[in-house]
Amino acid sequence: MIKLTIIIPVYNVEKYVGRCIESCLRQDLPPYEYELLIVNDGSLDGSMDVVRRYAQQHENIRIVEQENAGLSATRNHGIQEAKGEYLWFVDSDDDICEDVLKKLIDAAWSQQLDILCFDINVLKQGHPTMTHPNHADKNHRLYVGTDFISDVAMPPSACVAFFKKSFLTENTLSFKEGIIHEDQEFTPRAYCLAKKIAYVNLPAYNYWVRSGSIMTSPEKRAKKAKDLLVICDSLYQFTKEHIEEGTAAYKTMIGKINFAFSQSLRNYTRGVSSIAEYKKKPYYPLDIHVEGEKRNRWKYRLINFSIPLYLLAHRVFKR
Repeated sequence: MIKLTIIIPVYNVEKYVGRCIESCLRQDLPPYEYELLIVNDGSLDGSMDVVRRYAQQHENIRIVEQENAGLSATRNHGIQEAKGEYLWFVDSDDDICEDVLKKLIDAAWSQQLDILCFDINVLKQGHPTMTHPNHADKNHRLYVGTDFISDVAMPPSACVAFFKKSFLTENTLSFKEGIIHEDQEFTPRAYCLAKKIAYVNLPAYNYWVRSGSIMTSPEKRAKKAKDLLVICDSLYQFTKEHIEEGTAAYKTMIGKINFAFSQSLRNYTRGVSSIAEYKKKPYYPLDIHVEGEKRNRWKYRLINFSIPLYLLAHRVFKR
């Protein structure tokens, strides 16, 4: 029985994909209990030559092909093709820690969790490793999703969790296609819908921060601004439909919407989008609740008072 499928989207990552695959093979779980599902998103470089060399040597590596469609579509294809009971989304320019699979799959399998979350190492050349989060006091505590999302502050990345495949399919959970920052839209919904979710205090995923990865061109900034508003719209609709107003989970979700809204404004591009578009949103003015961080509350107050003034302040203070 295949307990775990590691879904690895590949697109023009020739320089990194070998390291990613190597890390997924240096594990303490028998190869017949997990598979590496490589989804080729129409790579144009030598990435798949690297992948095929590994696939020839390891029977638990499987390759599926598709025309270039972006990360969300590639992950969704992986969900459909996966044979494992649990899924792990691993980006091909990152890697995972050695000998973590048995601990993680045992933790998820023993309680038949919908989702198991864990820690992430943030790595940058020339800087010390940072591990996030570190909720040792919540280790192995069983939650329902709406309690978890308000009590355990997880980063939005989908890479820091195992997801039960049947849970995703039964709840028709998938990544919204055609946008960037898709994890910010996917993971809060998934966490909230989980009936059994837990966190283990174990660093398992290595996220590499690289220079030049931030989108700075006007065209890319404009897309980022637009997509973050799409995320706000989706999360707001989900929150209204699935979460009781006034609860801790409701306030947490509103906080995530506020944050994405402010991120969108930070990428506002004059002539591409309009301030009027932001003001028409049903979640504007932003709902500022007492549980939010003081710095964010002041930021959101400024946005509510005057979006142009907030944009001016952002331009001045980011210099």
